[in-house]
Amino acid sequence: MSIALMVFQKLLVLFLLMGMGYFLARNILTKDITRQLSKLLTMYVAPSLFVSTFLKADFSRDRLIYLLVTIAMAFFILITRIVLTRFLVPKGRPIDTYAVLFANVGFLGTPLALAVGGNDAVFYISGFVVANQIMQWTYGIYLITQDKSKVSLRTALLNPASISTAIGLICFLLPFALPTVLIDAVSSFAQLNTPLSTLVLGTYFYKANWREVFCYLPAYWTAFLRLILTSLISTLIIWLLPLNVPALKLALTIASCSPTAMNAALLSQVYGGDYQYGSRLVLLTTVLSLISFPIMMGIASFLYL
Repeated sequence: MSIALMVFQKLLVLFLLMGMGYFLARNILTKDITRQLSKLLTMYVAPSLFVSTFLKADFSRDRLIYLLVTIAMAFFILITRIVLTRFLVPKGRPIDTYAVLFANVGFLGTPLALAVGGNDAVFYISGFVVANQIMQWTYGIYLITQDKSKVSLRTALLNPASISTAIGLICFLLPFALPTVLIDAVSSFAQLNTPLSTLVLGTYFYKANWREVFCYLPAYWTAFLRLILTSLISTLIIWLLPLNVPALKLALTIASCSPTAMNAALLSQVYGGDYQYGSRLVLLTTVLSLISFPIMMGIASFLYL
């Protein structure tokens, strides 16, 4: 089965789970419950998936080097996007710029990487998540606020993704194996990541004004930049990477082609940006990714996967 078709099938599964979140938002997943689930997911469940992946990985020097390469490549891809948005996104549209720059690697990219590439893909995508988080909590906040004083390196480094990756690395480097009971417990908890993340995304769809999501034409330019142009450029950059590590390249590709990060809405709400428009961009790009994702993965499959 081709990777593009596999990605499409896995996306359909994730969208069906989102549909369940949409249904449950009618009477069970209220606004307060969704907020608590989002906190649980961000603070504990998603980080546990990265820790679990490191616990299951056999240590090798090459794996460690490739993880560092992934982080470096993630920063390079993000910096490339920053340069591109200066020319392609109209001035005075910081939320659009944010939406183009930052992809939903945690809530959608990671579950998809797990479904398509297994633990090896999650191992490497954790490096992209760290870079993505650091950039969101520095340059991303500056974009929203236009105020450098709001940017904190401490917050950028001491976020759940960075901390969990650091914990995972320590476990990965230990010269002895941790108890199987502990590994199984962390792994079982980490399995909540896919259902919880998709249910939470589904509640966003329930709250949406669909006319505002699909009828604002300038948003489609932003979606094109996020899902097609920057994804294609990232794919070409990954193609030129002189390494033959399929799991690494798969992780980078999925992370690069994911729709807009949910923080386009969440951080905008916290820091006084247009969070309603941010949430509409999240929804629009998420829906359109059902078409764009298989196309980009098909191109990547032709070039290097």
